[in-house]
Amino acid sequence: MKQAMKQVKDKLYYYFAEKNWGVRREYPIIKAEYDAKGEKIGKWIKLIHLNWHYRVLRKKEMLYCEETPESVKKNCKLPYLDGAESEISNRRPVIFLVKELLEYDVISFDIFDTLILRPFAKPADLFMIVGKRLNKIEFYRIRVDAEKRARELAMNNKGNHEITIDDIYTIIEEKTGIPKDLGIRAEIEVEMQYCFANPYMKRVFQLLKEQKKTIVITSDMYLPCGIMEKILIKSGYTGYERLYISCEYDCNKRLGGLYQYIKRDYFGKKIIHIGDNPISDIQSAKKSNIATIYYKSVHELGARYRSDGMSSLIGSAYSGIVNTHLHNGIQIYSPAYEYGFIYGGLYILGFCNWIHSEIKAKNIDKILFLSRDGAIYQEIFGYMFENMNFEYFLWSRIANAKYTCTINKEAFIKKVVLNRAVRSEAKISISSLLESLSLNTFKSILPQYGLSEKTLVLNENAQMIEKMFIENWDLVNEEYKTEKERLREYIKRKIGDSNKVAIVDVGWLGSGPLGLKYLIEEEFKLNCEVYCLQAAASPPYENDLSADLLDDTIKTYLFSPEYNRENFTAHKYTNNGVNSIFFELFTQAKHPSYSGITKIGEYIFDIPEVENYKTIEEIHEGIRDFCLKYKETFRMDSYMYNISGHDAYMPYRMLIRDLTFLKNSFGKIAYARGISGDYKNQSMETIFEILDGVGLGKKE
Repeated sequence: MKQAMKQVKDKLYYYFAEKNWGVRREYPIIKAEYDAKGEKIGKWIKLIHLNWHYRVLRKKEMLYCEETPESVKKNCKLPYLDGAESEISNRRPVIFLVKELLEYDVISFDIFDTLILRPFAKPADLFMIVGKRLNKIEFYRIRVDAEKRARELAMNNKGNHEITIDDIYTIIEEKTGIPKDLGIRAEIEVEMQYCFANPYMKRVFQLLKEQKKTIVITSDMYLPCGIMEKILIKSGYTGYERLYISCEYDCNKRLGGLYQYIKRDYFGKKIIHIGDNPISDIQSAKKSNIATIYYKSVHELGARYRSDGMSSLIGSAYSGIVNTHLHNGIQIYSPAYEYGFIYGGLYILGFCNWIHSEIKAKNIDKILFLSRDGAIYQEIFGYMFENMNFEYFLWSRIANAKYTCTINKEAFIKKVVLNRAVRSEAKISISSLLESLSLNTFKSILPQYGLSEKTLVLNENAQMIEKMFIENWDLVNEEYKTEKERLREYIKRKIGDSNKVAIVDVGWLGSGPLGLKYLIEEEFKLNCEVYCLQAAASPPYENDLSADLLDDTIKTYLFSPEYNRENFTAHKYTNNGVNSIFFELFTQAKHPSYSGITKIGEYIFDIPEVENYKTIEEIHEGIRDFCLKYKETFRMDSYMYNISGHDAYMPYRMLIRDLTFLKNSFGKIAYARGISGDYKNQSMETIFEILDGVGLGKKE
């Protein structure tokens, strides 16, 4: 029996995995299947036990794509992988659609998901906002149940399902005590706030008006004509001839009654109807001998490509913003733009809001956004929050390694010097290395170690180079003394008279923010308390930052080894460690990486990666547009900005389940990987080459 149970559990696991955990298999089917094989499962209590195992396995949903075989992975929910997602809607250009419509005397438009869009994955999700306005818990369920009950009563009383919003809130008032008028007013206010014009259909509508065509609007809806007219006017739809609303006519499109009124009012006219519902807008209209054009719902088009595992309201709002923007048909976007809009926008906006919450809670005076990741952070932060005190601060891993070398001797030698030996294909001479580090004084002692200026930094001589630096460490500190004085002046200018400063960076080890914290608080003693805020933490070893994370020396938004552990695991332990490379594409900047400051106060930069700037700008344009739309949409309900780190990371986590889109879109992106500082002889790698190096793709 134990063996049989194990076989059933194993089969359940792979069955649910193959079905994307989306369809629960009924127990009678399981029992019948195993009875047929002669494997008697026994009493139903054992099947309940199996259900418990299923629930345990179901909790692994968020990681199953990383844990199951390739044959199972192919069935998991994935983003659109073949290019720009906005291409799949395949809408006709507006002018072509209008040309076809001009052949008809009367053009009828559906309202919701055709003329009017909502920024939610499902229309009913708007009820969560209404419930918040009414301060009523469980309102979503109450509202859905009340509408269902109202339609049942309507069928019993008058033989059809047509109801009004008054009918719905009469039931809600009876069950909850919420005054009917108050509830109706709250829902109408929310509808008015969140409904907006479909840009594609609005252009069609305007062109038809210019051609003096007769336009009518037809909808199955419980809101009265007066409210629907206000929503249409607010969205810019005026000049139509008639408005047919099912609750006003006591019949609907689905059963064809509403179409009969249109045919009566426009007897003998050639009529066409446009809508998103394949039954009520297409099948029923055709049965009434009315021509049709199917406008597939933006949410239906985008749903399969939206991230799963997000919280209900933020997940719905995120999907609503993305679907309505990409799939309305007004424009096709580039893959780079969509990368920023779909996968980076929610993260950047949520991170900026989280930063704002942190600085308010700690009464922080000023924010320093570290280059280069901080460029897009500070731009979005400045848009979201006015009158905030922040600066863009030039910093980098190479600068941090140089100027904190007094306490990070091992890190300096390992990351700045010995990494060159490991990456021997760079073929960097010792002379170039020393010049890039402003350590020319070491050239005079090279012969003592059997080295010359032309000697390449390779594995074969790595130990001797390390020995030279260790035995002459005082030279390193002395050489950087003047540069650090210039650095101190730069820091003082940036922090001004602030007593508390937040340093913001993307991640991963935290060396940049922690290095600056040490310099400001300990070495330079600038009487300023420093807080380190990172998007995420993914140190080389999980225990590297444990103490700093636990005492909030570093706080992270998305994940760390101690926070949002599942996201940390997915990011760090899949795709052979390259997830951070793609993630940092969101926050690349259109200027070279900072390397340090000279003794006379001039800034030093690596070579500019100008070949990447167009792609970076497109990614940032997508991020900006998402943040602008999201902020404008939810400006009246600002709690919607409180996006959890878990939700913010989920779109990207979905994307990295399959690297096809990233490879195809960004494989030729070239940049310096790791610490460098050699701004004259920098070695560049394409993402194709990096992936090839870890066994995830061939070089192009």
